[in-house]
Amino acid sequence: MKLSAGLLAGVALAACASAPAEEAVQPLALCQTMVTGDSGLADRLARDGADLSDFCACFVTVEAGLDADTRADTHALMRKIIEMREGTDRSTEDVAELLEDDRDGSLYGIPEEHLKRGAQPVEDSLTRARRDRASCRTP
Repeated sequence: MKLSAGLLAGVALAACASAPAEEAVQPLALCQTMVTGDSGLADRLARDGADLSDFCACFVTVEAGLDADTRADTHALMRKIIEMREGTDRSTEDVAELLEDDRDGSLYGIPEEHLKRGAQPVEDSLTRARRDRASCRTP
């Protein structure tokens, strides 16, 4: 009995070791993918002299300081926004409103607590891009 349990554990470990590792998230690429084609967001930023590049540069700066849980929620939220915008004419803001209406996460898989935690860094990045975009650029 002990031998078969040890054998099963060994097989399970081998299977995990041979499974492809999840690709590391590249914050800049994730942000760029999320905002591509979002003219509403581009217009909002342009009113303050910023653009989507400024927003994503600020996102990278903000994202670098996140704790693991907030980072995970933010990345999950951004992936969901990308998924929900794909093939539609929805803006990032349109999708955010849909997600906010789904308080328990039963429709889109992001409960309100995770949505709030994940959205805050995105909002912080937007504010920073609009108010102090130069602080997000490396000299």
